Amino acid sequence: ITAPAMIHYENGRWGLSMLTQLNGSVFPKAATIALPCAIAACLLIYLGDHDTEDNSAGVIWAGYNMLVGFLIVFRTNQAYSRFREGTSLIHQVRGEWFNATSSVFAFCSHKPEMADKVHNFQQILVRLTSLLFCSAAYQVSSFENDLEFEVLDIYGIDPKSLSHLRASPDRCETVLQWIQRLIIEGHLEGTVDVPPPILTRAFQELSRGIVNLKQVTMIKEVPFPFPYAQMLAAMMVLHSVSTPWMA
Repeated sequence: ITAPAMIHYENGRWGLSMLTQLNGSVFPKAATIALPCAIAACLLIYLGDHDTEDNSAGVIWAGYNMLVGFLIVFRTNQAYSRFREGTSLIHQVRGEWFNATSSVFAFCSHKPEMADKVHNFQQILVRLTSLLFCSAAYQVSSFENDLEFEVLDIYGIDPKSLSHLRASPDRCETVLQWIQRLIIEGHLEGTVDVPPPILTRAFQELSRGIVNLKQVTMIKEVPFPFPYAQMLAAMMVLHSVSTPWMA
């Protein structure tokens, strides 16, 4: 089963470029019903009795204003809800990954003979975590390149792995896999010296972070429904043009 693609659109600088887009628009189908009704209404007004005073236009205009106001309030509430949910989730991502990294640091061995291995392990882990959150922030941002985000540095990561990361379609999943593999190797070598049931807490926090990130990505990739946005933009333009005339 092939599902239709998501309707992507650009608001443009003034928010009016979507008015001319036909892909996903409801205007063509709506016009087949609205135009005959509008023509019939114009004929009835033209052929009707013009001697009596008629205030129907004012009633229609008041109803139209109420409808536009309701639609604007509804979309504003939806936009605020999406913004608040996105910011809350990205902070949860940061908190989950910070707790996971902090826990792994606490789980490291305190034996004197493991000091060098522990130091190297922690240095690589904290750099990979920085790279992970940088990739996550870039994934949900609107920047065209990742130069807007800073990482600690890439010391300890071999060039071949970095080349693979640049070509990866999902950098977060790649770096997350590196971190999980690093923790497992550290546990097998004795660098991470805790029982496996306790170590799984770090993996749980890492997994919760990536799940929250996917939810933020969904908010970014699924825009506000185009038919609703286009209809509201057209109604607002009509309202702005008609208000001086109706006044």
